[in-house]
Amino acid sequence: MALPSRSPAPRSSFVTVMAWLSLGVAAMSAVGSLMQALLALAMPDSGDLGGLLPPGATLPPLLDWLTRHMVSLSLLSGVLSLGVAWVSWALLQRREWGRQAFIVVLALVALANFAGIPLVEASFDMAVASLGQNAGDAAAQLEDAGAPMLAALRWVCWMGALAIAVVHGWIIWQLCRPDIRKEFQR
Repeated sequence: MALPSRSPAPRSSFVTVMAWLSLGVAAMSAVGSLMQALLALAMPDSGDLGGLLPPGATLPPLLDWLTRHMVSLSLLSGVLSLGVAWVSWALLQRREWGRQAFIVVLALVALANFAGIPLVEASFDMAVASLGQNAGDAAAQLEDAGAPMLAALRWVCWMGALAIAVVHGWIIWQLCRPDIRKEFQR
């Protein structure tokens, strides 16, 4: 007596397309991170970025830290991109852990966009501070002229982060639907 065979759940094009798109973006990001690390290795190590800053000028602390750790940060970005590629491949293969990890990645990216918004204002403050004490009038003028631009940039950042959160939330909702969940094996 033959046992009835269970046919696998049909594979939705939504999951397939989502997995291939994220796999492609992750692969391009990994290559970009490697190229960025190679470029950072070619840059001079001096604190003035090889004479790009005027004499006596210094970088704001955060920017100085970023430039000193550019290679490590680029390599870390590449490793994270490879991790997303691995999760995307697992999503394409309909692995349950891949679906769950992909949902976590989507949520973390959405939250990271909101967490990065304060950096916009900090970047503006660093630009004003980098003018130094000798540029008192220029710094005040930059701060006055830049206020509307900073407000517009802050608004764009909030709208962008909100749009990404909505799209990622919709994708998460799709991945949690019962018919999509049936495609994944434990």
